[in-house]
Amino acid sequence: MTPRLTRIAAAALCAAPWLAGGGTSGPALADNDPVAVLARNLPAQVQALRRLDGPADSGTGFILIREGARDRLFVRHATGSSTPVIIEIAEVSALDGRVADLRSEADAHGVVAFVDVVTAGHEETTYELFLEKEDPAAYLFQPASN
Repeated sequence: MTPRLTRIAAAALCAAPWLAGGGTSGPALADNDPVAVLARNLPAQVQALRRLDGPADSGTGFILIREGARDRLFVRHATGSSTPVIIEIAEVSALDGRVADLRSEADAHGVVAFVDVVTAGHEETTYELFLEKEDPAAYLFQPASN
């Protein structure tokens, strides 16, 4: 057997139990590790998960989840030691396209985010997401005004 075939055969032998659904014999994931718990409980329809920080000192962050047929956008607002407020921007999952980019900035009223969405026809539209400082669950999502 050539060295290349030997490496391929060794890789196949190592992957065989995993491919057969047997997994590996490594240590079990700890129940007190939040990342391990997330990995264990991540639904099969989630293709990608991305966390984006909001403006500095705003307490706001964004979580973008890509599923098979849609994207979902969540806003996480943490204030002090209280439990974070998490809301879903439902309008995003109803859009005919995928979120390509998201950027945000603080203003006098709270946070404004710019969400770039690309359709299957490669057309890009930017939406504005306004988040109120006084009421983290209140928001306005609309096409960007130029």
